[in-house]
Amino acid sequence: MPNFIRSVRLCAVCLMGLAHLSPLAAESPVDQQAAGGFANIYNLDREGHVGGVEIHGWIDKALASQAVDLIRSIRPDVDELTVFLSSPGGDVLAAIELGEEVRKQWALTAVDDHGECLGACVLVLAAGVRRTPAPEKVGLQRLNFEQRDSARISDDRAKQKYAGLAKSVETYLARMGMPKKLFQEISQQSSGRVLLLDARRLKMLGLEGTDPAYEQWLRANNYQQPPQSN
Repeated sequence: MPNFIRSVRLCAVCLMGLAHLSPLAAESPVDQQAAGGFANIYNLDREGHVGGVEIHGWIDKALASQAVDLIRSIRPDVDELTVFLSSPGGDVLAAIELGEEVRKQWALTAVDDHGECLGACVLVLAAGVRRTPAPEKVGLQRLNFEQRDSARISDDRAKQKYAGLAKSVETYLARMGMPKKLFQEISQQSSGRVLLLDARRLKMLGLEGTDPAYEQWLRANNYQQPPQSN
């Protein structure tokens, strides 16, 4: 029994030692669950002034609001902030809301080999001042607009509303510096179809690369990080 107790104590000491090896390991992620997905603080290193926010799952208004709060909460502590995306899509207006904050905060966006970014998620990816998606992990599809009153309006009215919202997407993408071809490609997708983008098409559609205004700002300021937005 004494040997067993000593072994337990030794294991506890080892675990405590591991927790102090890295500032990243000591950072408790902030999990905020939403009905459609969740957002985490990811690899926040205050000493290194880098960190990120992970977004997983369906993007709805609740998730967008939570992700915005997380982005704002860590922005004062980091010079380089990255939003990591893994989402099958979601509500367009919620994605635009999130994308607006991503651009306002001069955040980077990324999709790695283990993630995906489909449908409305592409609008968030487009907002990054530097975008680094993995090939074949970004997919264009017909955008989803949440219309809770759609059952009570006529087909003509629904078409008008869809057209108005589509125009909002077109204006948003232009404001993010995306080429017109991206909106055209999104608009041409049939319902239920996903067009996965290879490296060449990601570049051609503006979803991989650096925003020219951001690049110009970095050059003018000797590649220091931009000022934080409040």
